[in-house]
Formats: sequence, structure tokens, C-alpha cells
Amino acid sequence: MPDVIIPWPFTRLYDRYPNRIFAKWFVKIAEEVKDKGISGNIADLGTGPGRLPIEIAKQVKKARLFGIDLSKDMIKLARKNAEMAGVADRIEFSVATASYTGLKANSMDLVLSTNTLHHLADPVKAFNEIYRILKPGAEAWVFDGRRDATRAEFLETVRKLDLADDIPVSIISRLWPLIHVGSKTEAYYSGKIGIAIKQSSFKKAEITPEGTFMRLRLKKA
Repeated sequence: MPDVIIPWPFTRLYDRYPNRIFAKWFVKIAEEVKDKGISGNIADLGTGPGRLPIEIAKQVKKARLFGIDLSKDMIKLARKNAEMAGVADRIEFSVATASYTGLKANSMDLVLSTNTLHHLADPVKAFNEIYRILKPGAEAWVFDGRRDATRAEFLETVRKLDLADDIPVSIISRLWPLIHVGSKTEAYYSGKIGIAIKQSSFKKAEITPEGTFMRLRLKKA
């Protein structure tokens, strides 16, 4: 089974509607990158319309960003969005997969991925590719959805990200099941994803629930 690809015209709908819900989340991830003093080369796997690397480029002036996505139309959108944001000169977008990024070995200071992991046919290959492109001692932050998050956790995430300021909770509640279809929590520990981490080149991994999301922090030895 191949990795999931979002086709046109749903790419445009994703950028216009569901992706808006994640906008403030991307800001917070970018703030964390900045606060931790991470710069240099940063890759975003499954970048979609490029909103996360664009936000990082705005906040981390010394970063060089690389956005990877399977969809040619998503990459087209990402390049357009980067130009509109005035950061196109520091972001390189390309059509590739999480398993075969085309990036150089030992070249990335940070690898990010949001809401892509559960779409991957072979997570072991993706983890090994992330390991290959990371510099020694560098980390990957892989964020994915929790299908079994409780309503209380959902509402807490809405509060922390101030989502209700832009989109009514009633609308977010309707959209969330359509765009937030990650694995159940157990998958990240002893299920398919947890097993894939253990089978990969990574020897050190932290898995932490963060509201309706999971964060995998993977460090290259």
C-alpha cells in the first residue's frame, strides 16, 4: 500500500479550511524551535502547503528550510505561499516521500513532521530516512494525531492553541474527525508505530501525549 497523497482539488480545500486550524499550532512549534536556539538546516516531511516551514522561516532568520511532500499540487501551493510570505528565498520545496527525501545524509539540524506519520505505508523506512539525514546529535520532532483523545483533551487543545478565537468550537468539532484521523495512542507505544521505532536506526526515543496529539522526539546518536 502506498503512502497517502491528497489530490487536487482537495489540496486547495485543505489549505483554505482544515489547515487554518493548525496555523497557531505551527506558530507554537516555530516558537519552540526559536527558543531552543535551533537554526541551520530544518526539514519538514509531509509539508503540505508549507505553512510550518514558512512560520519557522519568519521566526528563525538563520534557518534554511526544506519542505517535502508527495503531492505536486501541495508543493506548488507551498511555493506560492512562501512567496506571499516573503520567505521563498530560504525555503526549498520538493516532491518526494518521507522514505526517500533526496536530502543529503547528516545534513539536517532538525527534522519535523506533523500529521503525516499515520499516512505512511512503511514507517520504518521513514524513520530510517529521518535518521540518515539528521546530523549526529540532532533531533526529529514527529507530531501525529490521537484518534482516541477524549473530548476534554480536545477542548484543552482548543484552549491552548486559542483556536476558538478564529473558528467557533462547534465548527472545529465538526471538522476535527475529518482531518485529525491519527492512530490510537497504543499504536505509538507497542503497536505498529512503536514497533517501527524499535526496528529503526533510532536508539533513543521519547513519546509524549500532548492533548489530542502525540509527540515523538527521536535523537540521532
